[in-house]
Amino acid sequence: MSYQTKVRANYLNRTAKLSFFTHRQKTGDLTRLSNETGYSVSHLSNVTSQRRRVTNTIANAMYNLTRRRTKNSELV
Repeated sequence: MSYQTKVRANYLNRTAKLSFFTHRQKTGDLTRLSNETGYSVSHLSNVTSQRRRVTNTIANAMYNLTRRRTKNSELV
């Protein structure tokens, strides 16, 4: 991870990283996050729908997974 990415990732709070992820989420991302973080897919689904609290570990993994993607709304 480059220095700029580390700085940008530290600048965003957990809620901003969740929003960043939800605007760029694709099919299979929750499974990939589950494998990477060790949390269950159902727990991560609850986190993305804001029924559970976003931890720093989950927020950073979400950001790192989707940081180079464009928004889904820009693809249409």
